[in-house]
Formats: sequence, C-alpha cells, structure tokens
Amino acid sequence: MTNMDARLLSRRSRSPSIRPNQQIGIGKATLESSFSNAHDFTVNGGQFIDINELKMNYINNVISSRQAAKRSLALKVFELLEPYTCLDATKDSSARHPPPRCHPDTRWKIRERLMRWLVYEYNEWKMLWVRGSAGTGKSAVAQSFADSCEEEGLFGASYFFSRTAGRDKLEAVVPTLVYQLARSVPEYHSFIEHRLAKDQILLRNSPPIQFRKLIVEPFATLQRERPRKPIIVILDGLDECAGEKAQREILEMITNAIRTNPDLPLCWLIISRPEAHLKNAFSRTSECGREELIIDTECLENVERYVKDRLIEIKDRYDNMVPADWPPGNKLRELLDAVSGLFIFASTCLNYIDDPEEADPISQLDSLLSFLHRSQGVMSRNPLVALDILYHQILRDIPPDVFETTRKFLAYMCYRSELDPLGKLSSAQALCNFLLLDQHAFYKATRGLYSAMSVPEPGDAAKYQLRFYHASFQDFLLDPNRSGMFAIGEYKAQVIFLQLWIYWLEVDAIHFHTLDGWNFDEEHTHDSLPGLAWASEDNRLRLSQSITEFIDRGLYDDILDMQWDGVDEDPSTSIVRIEPSSPTDHQLLEYFKLVIGNGVARQAKFPLRLIVPKGEWNREFFFIGHGVNDQEPTEAQISKYRDDLHQLKWNEEEAVLAMAFVFPSYHTIEFIMVLCYSHAAWLKLKRNTSLPSALNVATPPVVAQRLVPISFPRPPRPITTARAYIVLPLSSNLEKPARAGPVVRFEQACTSLSSPAEGWALTPD
Repeated sequence: MTNMDARLLSRRSRSPSIRPNQQIGIGKATLESSFSNAHDFTVNGGQFIDINELKMNYINNVISSRQAAKRSLALKVFELLEPYTCLDATKDSSARHPPPRCHPDTRWKIRERLMRWLVYEYNEWKMLWVRGSAGTGKSAVAQSFADSCEEEGLFGASYFFSRTAGRDKLEAVVPTLVYQLARSVPEYHSFIEHRLAKDQILLRNSPPIQFRKLIVEPFATLQRERPRKPIIVILDGLDECAGEKAQREILEMITNAIRTNPDLPLCWLIISRPEAHLKNAFSRTSECGREELIIDTECLENVERYVKDRLIEIKDRYDNMVPADWPPGNKLRELLDAVSGLFIFASTCLNYIDDPEEADPISQLDSLLSFLHRSQGVMSRNPLVALDILYHQILRDIPPDVFETTRKFLAYMCYRSELDPLGKLSSAQALCNFLLLDQHAFYKATRGLYSAMSVPEPGDAAKYQLRFYHASFQDFLLDPNRSGMFAIGEYKAQVIFLQLWIYWLEVDAIHFHTLDGWNFDEEHTHDSLPGLAWASEDNRLRLSQSITEFIDRGLYDDILDMQWDGVDEDPSTSIVRIEPSSPTDHQLLEYFKLVIGNGVARQAKFPLRLIVPKGEWNREFFFIGHGVNDQEPTEAQISKYRDDLHQLKWNEEEAVLAMAFVFPSYHTIEFIMVLCYSHAAWLKLKRNTSLPSALNVATPPVVAQRLVPISFPRPPRPITTARAYIVLPLSSNLEKPARAGPVVRFEQACTSLSSPAEGWALTPD
C-alpha cells in the first residue's frame, strides 16, 4: 500500500457519519479540494454527483410529502362526513339516475323566474318557496334548475327528499349539504377542514348546532373576509322529510340564519307540496318569496308537447311495426284530455305505452285508453300504478280515525253532481255545517289533502268549495280496484247524505214549520237553523239558507233510486223494511188502510225503484225509520187524496183485477202508496200522466208538499211523482243493521235525532 492510499483510508475513516435520511454526494469541487496536492494516483470506479441536483430532489420530495399529507387531510374531511350523509339525495347520485328533468322547451316561465331571482333579486329574498300539487313536475324543475346553476358556477348543494327511497332523515341533511359545499367552495373546504380537525364530535351534534357551526359561521366568516355572490342550495320535496316537526325545524334553521346573517352568500330554494303546516310556516316568514306550479295554459301546452315528442320517439323506435300516422287523431286527443296538464300522469301513461317488455305501443295505447274509459274488460295490469302509488301515499298519511271524517268530504266531492246537482252547498263552510262539523274538524280532516285538493283558507271557506286539482284523483277514489280501502263508493255517499238530509229536514220542520199546515213556507222566511257548527253572525243566515235550499232542492229521486234492502236477520233494526216491526208500524198500516178506503194494496218488493216502465196498476207500501205517530189522517187529508186519485183516473176495480196477478218484478208498478220516514205517510203515485200540481197526503200535514220539489221528476220526464209526509222526533235510536252483498243497508245512524244540539254520526263500512 502506498503512502497515498494510507492517507485516503485515514481520511475516510475520520469522515462524519451519515444519517439514514441524509443524502450526500461528491462533486467536482470537492474532489479538487480533497486532492489539490495529490499526484501519481489513479481513481477506479468512482461516481460524480452534482450536489445542486441533490438539493433540488430533496426539496421536491419534501413538497410532495406535504402535498400528499394535505391531500390526505382533504380526503379525510370527506371520509369524516360520509358516514353521516345521504349522498343518494344529491343532484347527480346514481340512486336517482335518471333523474327527472324538464322536457326541452317546457317550464320556461318558472325556470327563468328562478334564475332571475338568483342572479338579480337575491337581495330581496334569500329563500324562495315553490309549491305545487302532487304530480306537477316539481322535482323535474328542481333538477333542471340545479343543472343550469352548475353550468353558471352558481350551484352549491342540493337534497332531494324521498320518503319511499329512504331519503327522509333530518340528521343526514346538514352533513350532506356540508359535503357538497366543501366540494363547490375551496375556501369553505379549508374552513371545515380545520373545524372538524378541532372538533370531530360536531358531526354527532343536533342538526341546529351542525347548521350553525358547519354552515352559517363558516360562510359568514368567509363573506367578511372576501365577499362573493350567493350560490344556490336546493331542498326538493321538503314535505317528504320524516315528520312535520323535522320539516319545520329545517325552515326555522334557514330562517334564523337569514335573519341573523343577512349577507350570508347562500340562497335557499325550497320545493314542496302545499301542505297545511308548510303553508302556515311560510305565512309567518317575511324573508321568503313564493311561487306556485299550477296547471295553467302554459302547463297544458307543455304537457301536450311532451306527450307528442315522446310518441314520436316511440314511433321511431318501433318504425317497423307502427304506421306513420299513429296514433290516430282521436286517440291522441283522448290521451291529452285524460292527462290534462298533469306531468306525472302523462309520464306514467307514456311509460306504459313504451313498455319494452310488451314492445307493442299500438296495443298498449289501446289498452290504456280502455282502462281510462273504465272498460269492463280484464287487463293484465294497472297502467297507472305509478300514479296510484302517489295517491295511496297521500291518503295513508291521514290517521285512520281522521279519515272517517275525511271520507265524508271526499264522498261529497266525488258524487257532487248526484248529491247536490244544483250546487246549493256551494262553500266548504256550508258543507261543514251540513255534515255537523266545526272549523277544527274540517281542517283536521282535510289536512292531508292539500297536495291533491284545493282547500280554502278560513277567511275564504264561506265563499269557496273544496276542489280537486286534477280529475285523476277523483277517478282513483271512484275505482276500488285502484284505491282499495280508500275507495269512495256511491252507497257510502248516499247513506251519509241521506241520513243528514233527514236530520236537517227534521230540525227545520220542528223549529219553523209546525204551524204551516198545507201552506208550507217554501221561502223559509225564518231565522237561521239552530245547531250550526261553524258560523259567524255575518254569515249564519246565509249558511242556513244554503242548507234549507239543499234539503228542498238538493236531493232528487236519483239518490233514493237505490238497492234498498230492509230484509235481514232482525227486521226491527232495518231503517228500510217491508214488514211492520213495531206497534207504530202496525198503527201506520191501519192509517194507510184508512186513507185508501180499505182499497187494494200489498207489500213492496226489493229492490225498490223510483223510475219504472209502463205496466199494470199497483199499490204497495214499505216503511222507513223508527218513531212515534199517534195522529191519524184527517177527513180533509183523506178527501184530498181521493180527489188526487180521481184526477189520476184511478179505478179500484181495475186495480183489484190487475193486482190479482203475480207480477214478475217491481218494474210493473206505477201507483204506489208508501209509509215513510219517521212513521209518516209517504204517498208516491206513478202513472203515465203529468199533473199540474203535486199530490199531497200527510198524517198530519206539518210539512205537506215538503218532498214535492225534491222528488218531483225533473222535466221532461213524463211520470209524476208526488210525496208528502210529517217529520216527528224519533223516540229511539237507529240501530245497526246487517249488510250483505251489493245491496245498501244502513249502519249505525245516530245517537238521537230528537235533539239537534246533540247531532248524530254515521259510520258506514
């Protein structure tokens, strides 16, 4: 070993140790310094390293490490939030794919209105409520507006509530909004990053605390540091958030934030059905603007464009089997008339026509129209199942005990043309009083119907009636195959209103017409009816007149042309019966014989009919109601009855001969004598003739002619029906009879009809 080698080894051994994470190299300058006086040596296998490059690599590695740590922390924010969120409720979630969107060139008016508010009018309102009835396309408007805001850089966050999809938890709302806002606003992300790093328990706090510390305070701070224009936060379907309390809590959080921080750079778009509690909550919020989606001319045109465009797409897809002129003009018009501006109805129908499993749009359209016509043909499935699910959900939210009252209002609305053809119960308040219900009962019963019906406010209830937003809801209620337990049958409606009609007839007669005799006060020039449940001094008389006009002219023969069946296991409880079941019945039967002079008569047969064809003469009787009658017909009444018989050219001998034969059915009856409600005589004469005046026989004539305008046939029917009867207080309750098959029987009818103040209630099956 040379001296030079020894010196190099000695220098190497004295060099300082290198730390594991320390990088070091030997450059040209180092070599020159180390070997400045060296000579006569050779270096083998050496490697020269640029020290400047080594320093740069070190710096880059440090920066990369810090960036990776920062990215890790950023990801950690989303990882912390995600377990508390419902990302399925966001605008572009896969769970909502494909989301509902406005059809091209539709709903421009509301979409432009929303964008104008967000861009130019946000200082006027920081919150806007868009309400609309069920099926009017609210979610499509929300989605399309959110997409437009994102294109303009104005989108912040969204939450699309859905009860059926499980997107209805209040606890998930704030974390989900924070998650999206952190993605949309980098400065906000940094703020949340530090706040959650300091206090991760925030995500377990109550929604109001989360809302204040994770949304309100961060954005208020950022706005003070660097003002920015507002971005939009959309809450669609607020009415589907679980529970009214939770819905109100969300509104309170937003309202308080706007009041305490008016410069907050967030605008809130709330979209929902016009539920009663939400209308009440928004009415107390001056910071909120309001818009409404209604089925107006623009909406009708939009739906028509949507239907026609979809049909063109369907026709193009099946061009090998669909003719160029499909659908025919008449069928297209039928479809457009049916959907009538309701987007969900149109969408449901078109999805049925375009069903890929059937792959036969021509047959599907025919099947759909047949269903809409209530055809008796058997269908493989319900083409409106999506619409029915919506209506079922609305009605299921009404408590069962409340729905029994709700059913009465729905019964009137569904059969209004039959029950009240002249529209005498023209206001919700008049209807309420007729049903013996007060204001509280009315709004409690209709509380769950706001998304399907227009319910007048208390100040308007004396002027306006309930109204279906769309005929499809009425169609749903009338079809038991679709509505099931919520079906409103004609029998139920008839029973409810006939019983109440009898009640008010008695109240009016007892309090105001006991001395009228044959000169009945048809104008009802008397005070208001007692027992009105919802009336003020200003409208009491007017509401009373609505009821008296209804009981005089509201019910026609049609409602009594029912499948009455009083024959059951216990005929004594039947309201309608052909067998006498009490001493009073037998007494009335004796009065009946007295009036007809012991002429020929026999028991009626069921079903009872009001409109009968021509045939042999006949005289029959049946009983309605229970009560006491101890007044026999007067000579004047009997004489008047016989004069009426003479006018009808009644021939007792011919009647005896005609009734000697056994007629095959009730349809041969033309001349009937009936014992009627409250054990009063009810004369019903039918013959192929037309009389200038009504026939009147009563025992006694307290309300003579009272039923004449009600039951007298509407012109130009050739058959004359005349009735007259006495209304007496009932001495016993109407008990619950049995019910079998499709025939109508009455259920529990009343607790007492003798006292109007006590009232009574009906509970049909």
